[in-house]
Amino acid sequence: MKNFNMKLVGIAMAIIITFSSIGQIKAATAVDLGAADDFAVLAGSGITNTGTTVITGDVGSYPTLTQTGFETVTINGTNHFGDATAQQAKTDLVTAYNDAAGQGGASAIVADLGGQTLTAGVYNTASSIGLTGTLTLDGEGDANAVFIFQAGSTLTTASGSNVALTNGAQACNIFWQIGSSATLGTTSDFKGNILAMDSITDDGGSTIVGRILARNAAVTLNNTIVNATCAGAEPATLNVIKAVTNDNGGSATASSFNLYVKLDGANVVGSPAAGAATPGTSYSLDAGTYVVSEDINALYTQSFSGDCDAGGNVTLAPGDDKTCTITNNDIPATINVVKTVINDDGGNSSVGDFPLFVNSTSVVSGVTNTFAAPASYTVSETADSDYTQVFSGDCDANGVINLVPGDNKFCIITNNDINRPVSGGGGFITMPDPPLIDVIKVPSPLALPGGPGLVEYTYTVKNIGTVPMIDVTLVGDSCSPIILTSGDSNFNQRLEVTETWVYTCSTTLTETHTNNVVATGWHYGLSSVDIASATVIVGLPVVPPLIHVTKVPSPLSLLAGGGMVTYTKQVTNPGTVPLSNVRLTDDVCNPVVYISGDANGDSLLDPAETWVYTCSVNLNQTTVNTVIASGDANGLTARDIAVATVVVAGAVVVPQLPDTGFFTRSGITLWNIVILGSVALALAALGLYRKRQV
Repeated sequence: MKNFNMKLVGIAMAIIITFSSIGQIKAATAVDLGAADDFAVLAGSGITNTGTTVITGDVGSYPTLTQTGFETVTINGTNHFGDATAQQAKTDLVTAYNDAAGQGGASAIVADLGGQTLTAGVYNTASSIGLTGTLTLDGEGDANAVFIFQAGSTLTTASGSNVALTNGAQACNIFWQIGSSATLGTTSDFKGNILAMDSITDDGGSTIVGRILARNAAVTLNNTIVNATCAGAEPATLNVIKAVTNDNGGSATASSFNLYVKLDGANVVGSPAAGAATPGTSYSLDAGTYVVSEDINALYTQSFSGDCDAGGNVTLAPGDDKTCTITNNDIPATINVVKTVINDDGGNSSVGDFPLFVNSTSVVSGVTNTFAAPASYTVSETADSDYTQVFSGDCDANGVINLVPGDNKFCIITNNDINRPVSGGGGFITMPDPPLIDVIKVPSPLALPGGPGLVEYTYTVKNIGTVPMIDVTLVGDSCSPIILTSGDSNFNQRLEVTETWVYTCSTTLTETHTNNVVATGWHYGLSSVDIASATVIVGLPVVPPLIHVTKVPSPLSLLAGGGMVTYTKQVTNPGTVPLSNVRLTDDVCNPVVYISGDANGDSLLDPAETWVYTCSVNLNQTTVNTVIASGDANGLTARDIAVATVVVAGAVVVPQLPDTGFFTRSGITLWNIVILGSVALALAALGLYRKRQV
């Protein structure tokens, strides 16, 4: 009897233990995602975007690093492109996947989940999970309720399907462990974290609150994804500090900058606020990934430090106490002295023959130099009595240029050889048309909102005149080497009227920067220059403007005594944002009259438009004319300068000769010698003949 009772007790104990164990297993436990928790998207073999996608949270792929179609992806987080963080996240994803797959005591999934209401627990099918319509997950008043769905093969949601949450259920506590691949139908409204062995594909237009994490295969995006965080946790603290460095004459203070803290594009409570120096402005926030930013100030660069990344993104976990410091440094003022030389009266000097100075500082033509501001400077050169001197561009008539912090100014000095009468002359020189060069510079990308990165500049050089050019050079101030990639179709090193030469140069920018280039070409002792500038914004999601102006005189040359010249000026937008307040200033010809180009009549210079202006003036001497075009967009001003020479012949006998290809910058003197020598020989022969006749 005793043994029988003991057997009953043992059976009862076993039953109690069994049911107790089942109850503990069925109460699903949250899956620890480790480093993968910060990721909204994580892939094993690359990510492809096929539409317009907005991601709030980090993005990464490992070990395959391809990311395709990201031109239309907005990432409110960090792109961990194959870095150590992505690698660790993949390792932790494997652990999390095995945890979700190993939780037992599951209830069987019957048919499609659409139309069902489920409470917390583990749900399993050996085959596929389908969802058509609405699945409701009921937290039963528990904000920590955990839902785990285990599928032996696929997860497929129909178009327009929906996961609805009620009674405290949270997307952060929902886990979909998928044995192969997951496919979300168009316009699905999905909740939870997908942990798939293979690929995850969104057919388009879905909204996902959670994460899509693929262990071994690719992720295809065309949706909105918000990394799910659990509410009700301990708040985090974010301190935003504004630091300002004025080492180039700037005067802004911390409070001069409006600062923003945003989540999913919306300002948090207390944002925007004026910047504050240490200890800064403090925000109490829920866990999530936030973006810290400020209004753009074109006179200052911007950099992030502390717990923010280079783009101002910071991820907060419950209880975090993090600090983000935004440092603004005033941009130095610069002067670029550009030399042009006109040898239309027998001179043979070149650019290098005229030493250039800013105050007492020696400078090189076309090279940008930094100077303290605010201040006034005088540009000068070593005088040559055989040449006149004229200032244009941002200099006044005496070479004086005034700088304020952030200025990027150009001073153009034109030297024209003085008319020299030739013995025995009595006619008029017929000079060739002067050359006319044009350069456009476009950076790619125009902005690096995520911080420092590689920028490639493309320089397009054209001959918009009537004569070929030799000795074509490009002088850049912050990118080297500038490499000719195409255009010299006949390989004769002459920029023909029909040719377009393309150059490229790449460099890494760590802060907002304006890059300048000066293009120079020569023809029969006459030089032509053109200037192009382009700004790249680093650390802000702001696209800077670009503007381009060309100026073509008609005619390019006049007989002695001069005459009327009409300048045609074309203004284009080689950038991506429309320009407002487009304006032209000309140092020789006024008024500049708008003719046509604003196709839609909105007073904005669109990238596809060409605005045409004209101006006429009577010239009685060789003249270098400078026009400056300006336009505004996104709080920034773009400028471009065009320079054109019109030659007015002098009273000497020097006939125009064909360009044989033997010409150098001093070649006009060579031709003068040849011509005068020939005349002398002819006169000597004539004298000898007459002597014999006598």
